[in-house]
Amino acid sequence: MNTEKLQLQLQHVSSKIKAAQDAILQAQGTNKTLLEQAYEQLHQAEGELKNAQQTYGTTAINHPHFQQAYEALHDTRQQVQEAQQNIDDIL
Repeated sequence: MNTEKLQLQLQHVSSKIKAAQDAILQAQGTNKTLLEQAYEQLHQAEGELKNAQQTYGTTAINHPHFQQAYEALHDTRQQVQEAQQNIDDIL
């Protein structure tokens, strides 16, 4: 039962990260509002990952979807920062 809840929570996190990635692509370096939305989605996803870690401990950390979500979160956060820098350079 707990594993099912963890799986659902991790799927939700992955959806938020994917939405942030989509927003970055839509922004294409020119839409700061979309980048801010992407950053907010990443912030929420990070909170949910921390919650999963606190709730499920090592079960969450060792879960392959947790590890994938964590890596995607980190990579997407870098993409947001790079896109924001591009916007700042343009403006």
